[in-house]
Amino acid sequence: MNKIKAILLDADGLVFKKQRYFSEIFAEQYGVSKDLILPFFKTNFRQCQEGTVDLKEELKPFLKQWNWEGTVESFLDFWFSFCVADEEVLKVVRQLRAKGYKCYLVTDQEKYRGQYIKKNLKLENELDGFFYSFELKSSKSEKEFYEKILKELNLAPEEVMFFDDEDENVEIASELGIQSVLVSGAADFEKAVQKNLYKY
Repeated sequence: MNKIKAILLDADGLVFKKQRYFSEIFAEQYGVSKDLILPFFKTNFRQCQEGTVDLKEELKPFLKQWNWEGTVESFLDFWFSFCVADEEVLKVVRQLRAKGYKCYLVTDQEKYRGQYIKKNLKLENELDGFFYSFELKSSKSEKEFYEKILKELNLAPEEVMFFDDEDENVEIASELGIQSVLVSGAADFEKAVQKNLYKY
């Protein structure tokens, strides 16, 4: 078996503390029906994650319907403020990097939140790189996403390990030969790392 060289880490649900969907939080705080909000996240936002349209432009027609009186920028600031890195997960990531593993964030992400993650959360100092769906033009639910990552890293599937909290993503990456592990939260992640990585 080849030695693991790179570790792929899910963003929301692993590196970031798991919480309710932003659409649910916003609907509750601003007294807006989720029926007015969900269509955006099921259609327009997914196109933003694919990198085919711009989030700020897509949001403009919706904000009045959602009772938001501020600017698009202030809305994004409010939205992204709910993104909080899990310090317990980052502690494990630091240990992995100290042992020589390269660690990368992999996520279905549009460009503005992607920039926020790198800069505002200072994750550029914590990780070796970032793989975003809007840049790869494919999502974690597609084999193409992982194929592009393998090509960019110039690694064989057996040299990569992937941690995610969704079965579908784990199964798809596994089909390519990437060692993929389903985890839920910091404690589960740490146990999985000890079981699957520290033996190498």
